[in-house]
Amino acid sequence: MTPRQTVDVRAHRWLMIVGALLTAGALLLLSLLPDPPAEAVAMTAWVERGHPLLMWSNELLFLAVICWGAGARGLVSAGLAVPSARIDVGRTALTVALGALVVVLLAVGRLVYPVFEIDLSAEVVALLVSSTFGALHVAFLGFAVAAVTLGWSTRAGLAGRAVGIVAAAAFVVGSFPWLTPNWWNSVVPVMIAAWGVFLACVTRTE
Repeated sequence: MTPRQTVDVRAHRWLMIVGALLTAGALLLLSLLPDPPAEAVAMTAWVERGHPLLMWSNELLFLAVICWGAGARGLVSAGLAVPSARIDVGRTALTVALGALVVVLLAVGRLVYPVFEIDLSAEVVALLVSSTFGALHVAFLGFAVAAVTLGWSTRAGLAGRAVGIVAAAAFVVGSFPWLTPNWWNSVVPVMIAAWGVFLACVTRTE
């Protein structure tokens, strides 16, 4: 590996680490929100009460997707000496997860920022809120698949596989935030950060 390639790999590692930490911060802020009301008419008041948390989560998520996407793409590409179906599945799953976070980004952004000062009806607000949590569900499932498949292909060996399996199980459970307690919804973002940092540090590079 040339000095230039070494610098690029180091930069991609840090991008992925920063992206994982920012993602965890954004998801942690969302986990601090109270449970949304079941009635659409009460949803606007719920958004207003949680406006600061939603706004800062949205800002962090924008940077998180860019950093994590760029870092992961660079690291995984640097380690592809030979074609690998497992790594391709993991890379696709991570792309799906980050794409779902973009949906969260758009939905939350529309909740907290006025666009042409257009007022949203209670039904539209309810749709955006439900879409946010639906996209989070998809994101966590994508992270779970990525944790297993990418963890199986790191230089950490059995430890990497074990971490990937444990992380995947936590992410699957965390993909149902409307069924799990708030304390667990706050723990899962921390595990996202830990897994993302671990993966960045042990991903093979050629």
